[in-house]
Amino acid sequence: MHKRVRLYSLSTCPVCKKVKEFLKNNSVEYELIEVDTLDSAEQWLAMKELKKINPQETFPTVVVEKAVVGFDEEILRKILELNA
Repeated sequence: MHKRVRLYSLSTCPVCKKVKEFLKNNSVEYELIEVDTLDSAEQWLAMKELKKINPQETFPTVVVEKAVVGFDEEILRKILELNA
């Protein structure tokens, strides 16, 4: 079963890069929203959406279905039902 995954990221964020690598290495399909590469109107909308999901507006923010996490490999493995 595929879970819907969305990643709010910054192109320059080292932890965001680790999340992308983790998802890729585990063959997890995800929607990437790289906020700092969007034009100003799209960036504003993305940040407004992010603030609703994660009031701290921290990067990376990973949304799996209705669960919201940062980069915590153990929690991501559990939510995504990946084998260790």
